[in-house]
Amino acid sequence: MDEKIVEQLKLLHKYLQYLDDLSRKSKDEFLKDVIMQGACERYLQLAIESSLNIGSRIIALEAGKSNISAPESYADIFLKLGELGILSPEFALNLTAMARFRNRLVHAYWDVDPEIIYKILQEDRREIHEFKDKIIKYLNTARQERK
Repeated sequence: MDEKIVEQLKLLHKYLQYLDDLSRKSKDEFLKDVIMQGACERYLQLAIESSLNIGSRIIALEAGKSNISAPESYADIFLKLGELGILSPEFALNLTAMARFRNRLVHAYWDVDPEIIYKILQEDRREIHEFKDKIIKYLNTARQERK
């Protein structure tokens, strides 16, 4: 298995554990604690970036086997994984919002509403877990096919 992907999966797992811990906090606790909000924003950003790194690496490895073009944006990485059949097209499209949110965290961080962060923490974090699970399934299937 590709070591770069394995390393990013380990990081993603760690960031998701942190986010899972933060998700157990009540909304009131979360909204009153700016340190918790900042930690959540950062771990969301890191989890999304790890997901993008994983996707980008898979696309690079698959490029020699298919006629897939290079992604033009972060959101495009998930769409390309859909084109490759690694993710369903619907799920890939859902994940493009995650890439756009990463851009907001990085480039418009002063305009991120803690209420939205909490909502993402409670609801959308599951999509990152699902992404990780689908990637692991894909890697295991690809490994079995090589044997």
